[in-house]
Amino acid sequence: MSKKASPTAIGAFVVGAIALAVGGILVLGSGRFFQKTFPLVSFFEGSVNGLSVGAPVKFKGVDIGAVTHIFIQIDPKDQNARIPVYLALDLDKMRKAGVMPRAEQTVDAAMGNAIAHGLRAQLQTESILTGVLFVELNFHPETAATYVGSWDGTTEVPTLPTQLERLQEQIRGAIAKI
Repeated sequence: MSKKASPTAIGAFVVGAIALAVGGILVLGSGRFFQKTFPLVSFFEGSVNGLSVGAPVKFKGVDIGAVTHIFIQIDPKDQNARIPVYLALDLDKMRKAGVMPRAEQTVDAAMGNAIAHGLRAQLQTESILTGVLFVELNFHPETAATYVGSWDGTTEVPTLPTQLERLQEQIRGAIAKI
């Protein structure tokens, strides 16, 4: 004699199978599961309003990564706030863009060399209408590298003020002279 199947058990089995299928699609379908990335951090002193997690990181306009975390760090001595922005560079995108290190260099050594030669991070406006920002990496060898010091050992890319922050500083300087 066979026993009648419980509708509750069948329903639980179906719901569990659907949940596993959706989870598998999200994890494996996103592409991030197999993605090789290199983490960086940049400390911005000005406002990061308009920058969000997932915002692109670009090198000379070519998308090579994304913002992964945005925090705030306040120095208890002088109450100066800095915003650590964590970036993840996609090594496959960098390889396709032609900005990967030479075969004999590690990515960490190549980044250190690039920073020594003027690689800096700067916030740029993606859209003037929406105010959406992205992180632009570019070489500015004429600028000094100012390091804050990462608390977790992540490679730090020095930052430059935005064009708007530079303009505000020039206006302040002109007003101070008057």
